[in-house]
Amino acid sequence: MSSCGSLCMEDIPGPALLFLCQGALAMLSWKNGNMGQSGEKLLLDIASVLFTLSLQLKESSLEIFLSRILVIWTNSALDILESSSLSLKNSLNGNSYTVGRLLEYVYTHWEHPLDAVRHQTKTIFKNLLQIHKCTVEGSNCVSDPFFLGLIENLLRLEWHVKGKYTCLSCLVDCVGIENILAVNKTIPSQILEVMGDQSLAPYASDLLETMFKNHKNHLKSQALCSPWIDQWHETWVSPLLFILREGNLEQTSYIIDYYLPKLLKCSPESLGYMVKILQTSTNINTAFPPLLSLGSRDSRGSLGALMACLRTARAHGHLQSASHVTWSSLVSIAKIKQGLVHQHCQVRIDALGLLCESHRSTEIVYVEEMQLIQFFIFYNLNSQSPGMRQQICYLLQKLFSRIQESSQVLYKLEQNKSQQDSLDDLTKKNPSETLQQYKDFMSSICNILFRALFPGSSHSTKFTVLTILGSIAELFPVPEGKAQAVFQLSEEIDFARVEKIMECFSSTFEEVKILAFDLLMKLPKTIIHFQDPLKLQALFRAAMDLSTSTKPYDCVTASYLLKFLIGQEGLLAALATLINNPPGLLPCQKEGEEPIYFVERNTLMVIRHLLENLEKEISQAESSLLQAAALFPMYGRVHCIIGAFQQLSLNNLALVTEWRHMVAKLILISYRLSAVVAPVVQSSSPEGLIPMDTDSETASRLQMILNEIQPRDTNDYFDQVKMTKTQNDFGFEDLAAGVPVITTSAEMKGKEGQSCDVTAQAVLVCCWRSMKEVALLLGMLCQLMPLQSVPKAPDGLLTVEQVKNIGNYFKQHLLQSRHRGAFELAYTGFVKLTQVLTRCPSECLQRLPEQWLRDVLEEIKSSNPSSKLCATRRSAGIPFYIQALLASEPKKGRMDLLKITMKELISLAVPSDDSQSSVPQVHALNILRALFRDTRLGENIIPYVADGIQAAILGFTSPVWAVRNSSTLLFSSLITRIFGVKRGKDEHSKKNRMTGREFFSRFPTLHPFLLKQLEVVANTVDR
Repeated sequence: MSSCGSLCMEDIPGPALLFLCQGALAMLSWKNGNMGQSGEKLLLDIASVLFTLSLQLKESSLEIFLSRILVIWTNSALDILESSSLSLKNSLNGNSYTVGRLLEYVYTHWEHPLDAVRHQTKTIFKNLLQIHKCTVEGSNCVSDPFFLGLIENLLRLEWHVKGKYTCLSCLVDCVGIENILAVNKTIPSQILEVMGDQSLAPYASDLLETMFKNHKNHLKSQALCSPWIDQWHETWVSPLLFILREGNLEQTSYIIDYYLPKLLKCSPESLGYMVKILQTSTNINTAFPPLLSLGSRDSRGSLGALMACLRTARAHGHLQSASHVTWSSLVSIAKIKQGLVHQHCQVRIDALGLLCESHRSTEIVYVEEMQLIQFFIFYNLNSQSPGMRQQICYLLQKLFSRIQESSQVLYKLEQNKSQQDSLDDLTKKNPSETLQQYKDFMSSICNILFRALFPGSSHSTKFTVLTILGSIAELFPVPEGKAQAVFQLSEEIDFARVEKIMECFSSTFEEVKILAFDLLMKLPKTIIHFQDPLKLQALFRAAMDLSTSTKPYDCVTASYLLKFLIGQEGLLAALATLINNPPGLLPCQKEGEEPIYFVERNTLMVIRHLLENLEKEISQAESSLLQAAALFPMYGRVHCIIGAFQQLSLNNLALVTEWRHMVAKLILISYRLSAVVAPVVQSSSPEGLIPMDTDSETASRLQMILNEIQPRDTNDYFDQVKMTKTQNDFGFEDLAAGVPVITTSAEMKGKEGQSCDVTAQAVLVCCWRSMKEVALLLGMLCQLMPLQSVPKAPDGLLTVEQVKNIGNYFKQHLLQSRHRGAFELAYTGFVKLTQVLTRCPSECLQRLPEQWLRDVLEEIKSSNPSSKLCATRRSAGIPFYIQALLASEPKKGRMDLLKITMKELISLAVPSDDSQSSVPQVHALNILRALFRDTRLGENIIPYVADGIQAAILGFTSPVWAVRNSSTLLFSSLITRIFGVKRGKDEHSKKNRMTGREFFSRFPTLHPFLLKQLEVVANTVDR
């Protein structure tokens, strides 16, 4: 024991001292007074050491360990207090130094970013209350000054402090809710008012649950003979009903989701009280529609509150036919209909949820419910609210699932009549009648949906209809074997309805195209199988024409059309005479081999045809990019190729040799396409650029333009003095004499000789979308294609060399592109590549991210004037490049790359006297900003926040504007990282803040730094 005490005084590293304290607490026996006086002193010494370490250790893992060890310390203190001396009790009561430090730790860590620390903080506070109770054993806890002071201090805090809820919950368990309500009776209403914030709603509902459970037990024990429920309703249910009627929709939605189910679970009999009050309010105001029954513009009124209560009660099993308490016995059908067409969409959703949701998935759907569902669908298919559309589709899916599962029960009961005793009287009479009602209902629903799906229907209607039909197709598939199905969607589908679904491909919204394609894929092949070769040829021609349309959404339509055609078995034969890829060019089935799957053959043929057309168009674009942008933008072909690849399982291919040649050719053509559009995308001012043709007449003009668009933001941008020329110095006369006037549009001749204007925006869109598709294609190839880890591997499609070249391609375009759309999309593909490299079995590929990272950091540090890194546009793609490399590092590892990078960047971001160029500092500040904003780095980035703030504040004093600008952006990102995202205009007055004690506890190094900066400013002001 003496050796442990001496070790605590030694100058040893913090982590070692921390785990030494843990060992002492865990291995020594603290019960039954075995430790004696020296043990009591050791316990207090360990607490002192832990409090000191809490100010020094800021690494996430060590903070978690420290909080756990403090929990162990409080448990040990509770053990030793059972037989301790009076002096120890005095040292651990509520007014003691040790308990005060524990409370300080709780206050500074109850909103810690790490969940584990917050959880342990709650346990520490709970144990702390028990420690104080042990020290004042025999006295009245209700009148104890320590508890009364805690209650008053906590209630004085604002309700946006999350730690307040957990501590109040512990106090309720310790001293009882009646003592807290004695201080302030309006606490339930105050907590309900806070529940409009989703981030606080779970904490508030948990606290309310603890309170009303404690209050119920207290009232039941105090009023054994008299009724207690009325007082309980007055305290907890009446404020709830008032908020449900008067509160705004967002607030009431969170209360219904988080609080109401817990209240009904605690007291199911309260449902009758709620319904009675709300029914009375609704009936009184029926003659006065503007009043509470219909609700105001921002509230749901009594009817909405009634629907919400009934829906929640049924979903949680408080309304069941077995108990003879159903919604129909509590509310009329007229009220339900009124709710289904209510002015507030949430009231309509609650009314629909009452009909669709149930506690048991096999509960029978009655005729009245089916009729009300049809009534609802008729009026609500065209909802303009995306959230409401999602909820409608979700609730109807639950209803269809009930129909499907209950029908299986009915089929079994129909086969075995003896088991019908478990059914209610309605189903006992005739299960087959209920099954027929199910079938008629589903058929009528499909008819309503297909009638709403016409070419002129709105996007919202198409989305809702296709989503519902997709749910029906998924829940009612074609039965296999002897399985019985109450309904099959395939029986309601004919060729005309298939064409209706295919017409949705022409929608300008991609989500509608996705839903239509998914629905077609869920239907049986016999329904959507196209036999007519002429029809297949017409669809294929339409897809190929759309793939070169100048309207970006047309190429998406072409992609889904081609994906649909790839699934048609007769496509290859139908197109034998249309394209130059007849079936004979593909390997035929050999005798004794399994047949080649037709989807793979169709995919190979379609990609080959797209690739041939793309190659021709790239050759033309190399001569005239204007013509390509105006007549055949190439990004559509690449987009269709990506879509075609998504139809295949690339790890199980039969035509490996053909695919290997195809992939190699595809990668090379992607490089060619990228080279064509790169001059525009990598221009320092790409937004107004019109490149000229490369024919003999305009070659000299094109060269002059390409020289003009070369980046002016190289690394000597901030170092050399720029003299502004006068207007006459530019020599406009000579330029006009040598080169025709360049405007922001050019005239092109179409395929049939008609003239069309090509704007700079059209050229830029063509180029950056082409760059986008190339990046996505290369990223997809790296992510999905099996890799040849060894040369001549039989199953690999990508070689190690190809992967390296793709990585170098992404590196070049991320570090050199100036157009934000281009390098953001190159970043998407590069992220896919880096994720593959970290999981790759090849060691040389695994080391590539680290090598690339070190190279780019060295280039940034060198500030070479010949470097092509972009020093403006917030360093363009450089932050994205480094983000991708760091985000791919495994989070469960040591994060060595992150540590190396942050150390280098912070050293560059801090001003230094020997620095000859400000460019590395600008890059470092911009990269740090991106890293601090990246949520994927999680808590691993928090230890560097203090250094980042110091670098940003020091950058404010730089004489270079670019450094000051980047420092301001970095400081803004750090404030958001520390205090959270501001979601409202006045939110800074309630949230997004912390006490000075908590702030400097998390970032202790900032206190002397900020104090020093304030002293410098104060001295300057005094002068």
